Amino acid sequence: MVKVIPGCSSIFQRVWDLNFQHKQIHLILCGSVLSMMHSETLAYDAPLYGRRTSNIHLKAMKFENIKDFIPQISPEDAMRVYASFGTVPKYLEMYDNKLDFMNNISNNILNKNAYLYQEVKFLLKEEKGDGPTYFSLLQTISMGERKLGNIAKKLQIPSNHLTRYLMKLMDLNIIEKEVPVTESNPLKSKLGRYRIIDKFVDFWFYYVYKNSSMLEIGQCSYVLEEIEKTFNQRFVSFVFEDYAKECLIENPMKYLGFVPLKIGRWWNKNSEIDLVAIGDNNIALIECKWQNQPVGIHTYQDIVKKTQYIQTSLPVTYVFFAKKGFHNSLKDIPDLKTYSYIN
Repeated sequence: MVKVIPGCSSIFQRVWDLNFQHKQIHLILCGSVLSMMHSETLAYDAPLYGRRTSNIHLKAMKFENIKDFIPQISPEDAMRVYASFGTVPKYLEMYDNKLDFMNNISNNILNKNAYLYQEVKFLLKEEKGDGPTYFSLLQTISMGERKLGNIAKKLQIPSNHLTRYLMKLMDLNIIEKEVPVTESNPLKSKLGRYRIIDKFVDFWFYYVYKNSSMLEIGQCSYVLEEIEKTFNQRFVSFVFEDYAKECLIENPMKYLGFVPLKIGRWWNKNSEIDLVAIGDNNIALIECKWQNQPVGIHTYQDIVKKTQYIQTSLPVTYVFFAKKGFHNSLKDIPDLKTYSYIN
């Protein structure tokens, strides 16, 4: 409406002020173009500024909601869908459970005539115009450059010029800046890393955008081969950590035995831990293993060694999430909790 009728927000503001504001009317304005919603309703100079009584910013659905749209999906394919289609209802509705996962990827994303093939381009153009910097920036992050200095060097753009683009993408919930969960002052941390949190956008930049010349001439087989080789390690392993984090937040007493104050990834120059949960009187170190073999004693020994880097006086619990179970060597370890995704 804003595009079709310029100034409609000002018209609506006048009608509201003169006729409706003191009446029993509950009016909901909604839109998916966040920049437009902000400029027309929330910004200080917006015609409707100051008239809202509440606002809801809908976030991505959770992993568990995938089965609401694809009821018969297998546990393994559900995680693969999570890592590629994400949890947008429209995207999940396109998934055909009569076909295997790779055929769904080919038909719905890689096919140049498919709805999702150009989806990210349309989304970014609606929000930010056809800015090549945003595309280059997102592809660089998707390909593995996560530190500001490295991203700037790759794009040959000064770091201070790049910050505004990153901030806008964070406002759109496309990327986030992570710092180690133990940082006492996250805003001043020099260990920040950027990651794409929109799972479909990440998948699209990694496989579709960089291979667009091949896909435009119908060469899907080349990209499908790449997905077969790299998808589990590059995508599923990482979203399995997101799944584990959802479990910890939703039911902390079951998985941790305490309610954490914060949960997040941790790293320093020497080591990295998938997730760390910190409570008032407890701390848990969490490892997530998406592999076909049962997790064994070496994983436990490795994470115990990493404890020295955390430098905590709190009692430590170790929590393992595994795709397919655990080796007998991990039984009866008192400070270890284990959870298998596929029983």
